[in-house]
Amino acid sequence: MVAGVALGLAICAVATLVGGRIAAKFTQNLLEQLAFGGALALGILAYWMAGFAAVGLASRTGALLGLIATLGTLWGLNWLLRGRPLSWHEACPHFRTPFELLLITMAWLLALLSLTLCMLPPDGNEWDALAYHLAFPKLYLQAGRMVEIPFMHQSYFPPLQDMLYLLGLALGSESAAKVMHWAMGTLTVLGAAGFVQRHGGSGAYAAVLVLGVPAFLWQMFSAYADLATALYTSLALFGLAHAIRERAPWWVWLAGVMMGFALATKYTALLAWGLWGLIGIGWLWHERAMPLARTLALSGLLAVALGSPWYLRNWMWTGNPVYPFAYALFGGKNWSQEQAEAYRHDQLKFGMGREPAMLVLAPWHLAATPAPFADPIGAAVGERVFLLPTLGAGVLALPSLWLAGGTAPAMGYLLSFAALNFVGWFYLMQQIRYLLLVVPVLGGAGLVGMANASAWARYSFGAVLLLQAGFTLWLMSSVYLTQVPLALRDREAYLMRRLQTYPAIQFLNAQPDPHAGVILLDETRGYYLNRPYLWGNAGHHRLIPYESMRSGAALTQWMRQHGYRYVLINRRFTPAGAPEAWRALYYDAIAQGWLTLVYAERGVEVYQLVE
Repeated sequence: MVAGVALGLAICAVATLVGGRIAAKFTQNLLEQLAFGGALALGILAYWMAGFAAVGLASRTGALLGLIATLGTLWGLNWLLRGRPLSWHEACPHFRTPFELLLITMAWLLALLSLTLCMLPPDGNEWDALAYHLAFPKLYLQAGRMVEIPFMHQSYFPPLQDMLYLLGLALGSESAAKVMHWAMGTLTVLGAAGFVQRHGGSGAYAAVLVLGVPAFLWQMFSAYADLATALYTSLALFGLAHAIRERAPWWVWLAGVMMGFALATKYTALLAWGLWGLIGIGWLWHERAMPLARTLALSGLLAVALGSPWYLRNWMWTGNPVYPFAYALFGGKNWSQEQAEAYRHDQLKFGMGREPAMLVLAPWHLAATPAPFADPIGAAVGERVFLLPTLGAGVLALPSLWLAGGTAPAMGYLLSFAALNFVGWFYLMQQIRYLLLVVPVLGGAGLVGMANASAWARYSFGAVLLLQAGFTLWLMSSVYLTQVPLALRDREAYLMRRLQTYPAIQFLNAQPDPHAGVILLDETRGYYLNRPYLWGNAGHHRLIPYESMRSGAALTQWMRQHGYRYVLINRRFTPAGAPEAWRALYYDAIAQGWLTLVYAERGVEVYQLVE
């Protein structure tokens, strides 16, 4: 695990340093050089990994070739663009006050803590990591190539970050994979801090604001993809701001590249792309810089071109470029209108309503009562459970700082992006992770004019940031850092303690036939299963023809024909009340003796098919 963190850190550091020479062509600010250079390098690396996987080299060999090809590409771009050395003379920023030194020290502590926690194996709190972010790259490795995984609809999502996880797993380390997301978060912080510093402010405030958000720091050591979206979206906006301020077309092109990579991370980036272009046109018109509008339009098309391979892949595989969304418009195989409506209903469960009053109160609820906006991810300290996904008091205090005079001219355009994205998020899906992309924008554009505020406003806001960051540091240390010795000493014992389903998974992995498949009911976290598996709930796909089955005997006959010999049911998530028709088939098979209970522990049951 330590070696995995070191390996991942070395890969990201080399990529960032080499890419930084290219970014030095655009900016003399060291933090921006590292942010833009690292983002460019990791994006290129992800695409090389995807390319090798597509041609059948999803393996350690493909990973090594991906690294070599990335370095070659970066050196080629460096020669073509006549890159420059990094501005190391700015490596130690001049702090105006000891208070700023205290802030940057806190930022370093948070960054080092999250890097250390990348050593922990993915546990029960990293649901999406175990369900698909790490799971489908593992399936690619098992198949030796990029393959369609029709039972896992999330495997069709734009997977730029997941291709970096493929790299880490191919090199044999979950920790190396997790460091790839840590790097995305770190570069996001550097980008926001560099933007503030470039405009004459203190980047320390921005760094602590972003890192002090509990949801952000939790993602830093979790194998998700939201920080990749935050990185590329925020850099696209910062690049646009530089282009308009300096009348520099090359910044528009770089911003377009960043937005293209953003489109390759999540479907939600489509909203960001639209707002980016809309705000850019409005900003250019206001600044009487319309000659740049043509360049902006072309860079928007460049962004679409960079992100399009994943949407084209989905169109070829399913007939729907944004599968499984927009089913009414595009359709899509292994899906139905009923499933689309059920999926949308599940998304609408997040949040506290969509009335206008809730829109006004949402910032408060996101900081103070985040439970409705998040998956049930909590951290227990003694008898108290703290929800990890929260935006925190630092973000909530920003409007007070602006009212005290801490806004800067022209930054309203970037802040309007955050506001419009917030409205779109409110009406689409109120999941707190999807809002993290606005945090670096708030930390960058929102703090540029901080010098205009009075001293008491600056110090008061800084105190709020320190309190928020201190709480986040204490919470993550109390919950996770104390578990690192156990994880390093005994990985199995750590997972037994931290993942409810792990004993059942180990039971299944120990069965003699490695090809006997498993159907998972009310559970999707199949990453640790070392045998074929299939999500069984009807809402995930249409591979199991439940609608044509009339009894448990028909279900078990289908299982025999397709190689599935076990059913795992996580009773913790089985809904109460009368079972759905498809679920009743399993209960009938159990009642008739076609499925027999062979394992039951921690609310998880495993049934074996009777031959």
